[in-house]
Amino acid sequence: MKAGRLKPVAGAELESLASVASRLILAGRLGRVFPDPYLCSDYLRALAPSFHGGAHAGVEVDLGSGLPGMQHLVDVWADCRSAPDFIREMEHRLGLGRSLPPGSAARLSYYRRLVALDLKPLTRVAVALRRVDREAASAFFEVVFDRFDPAEQVFVRHTLMLEQAESGRRGALIDLAGDYSRQTSELRDKLEKFAGDDSEIAFLLMGRLPGVRVEEVVRARIGPLWSEAAPAPEGWREGGCVLHLPVDRASTSLREDRDDDPFSGIYRHFLSEVSRSIVEEEARRLGYRVHKDRKFACEATVADGLRRKLAEAGTRNLIYTV
Repeated sequence: MKAGRLKPVAGAELESLASVASRLILAGRLGRVFPDPYLCSDYLRALAPSFHGGAHAGVEVDLGSGLPGMQHLVDVWADCRSAPDFIREMEHRLGLGRSLPPGSAARLSYYRRLVALDLKPLTRVAVALRRVDREAASAFFEVVFDRFDPAEQVFVRHTLMLEQAESGRRGALIDLAGDYSRQTSELRDKLEKFAGDDSEIAFLLMGRLPGVRVEEVVRARIGPLWSEAAPAPEGWREGGCVLHLPVDRASTSLREDRDDDPFSGIYRHFLSEVSRSIVEEEARRLGYRVHKDRKFACEATVADGLRRKLAEAGTRNLIYTV
């Protein structure tokens, strides 16, 4: 679901949206392939009027994702970066016995709450060395790429399992020195270019890079969110809030394709006959298959209706309720 039009949301409606979104994220029982649920929940909680005390006027919700637009989350991170200096300045003023203007006092309370969240940047790349094969002169890495996707306006994590040959060569994605690994600008550039869509496309593109063998790519997302602010599409409307938690995996460990996502499909299956045969041949060469799944976290009042709709779609999906 691509980004759509924007809808202003403020006051009590924003308070309710931020609260239910953060609760649904934490109810989703998200494993390590998903974006950090506590971090994502905290970013949304920070947009609630009761949290920021009027520091922000409101948000614009993306009607495609149901989540606040990326700029609002960037603003929260900017506040987090500037908070320590502001807190020190205001506390120094208070220590001198001077009073604070109402606006500064409210912002001080907001910033104190904000720094207690221990937020991290929206976009992050982490590289972990899994093992080294000295005889084959190659190293195996896990790469985790987190961001708020600017196209879909949802939280997303790509997890890649890679083997890199001659890791010390010029232009390598990952530098390896002893038992330590370090991402390069080349890796960040390739992730930005190739990890903008589903796992199969990222697998195909990364698999063409010289010196790299891809074992697995997993994409997991938090969103979209159906709510009063951004209702479900026709045929799925039951009232209440529903958070989508889709995950797709392209891996050499899978023996067959499987699609349990009623809102998506396997990339190859949407291609023309000629294009599909080409990609199928590439898939056989690279040795991967694809699994797609989607679980949901929703308000209990809409769970039964959602189950009926999923049964009609013929997919098997987990549903968690709050």
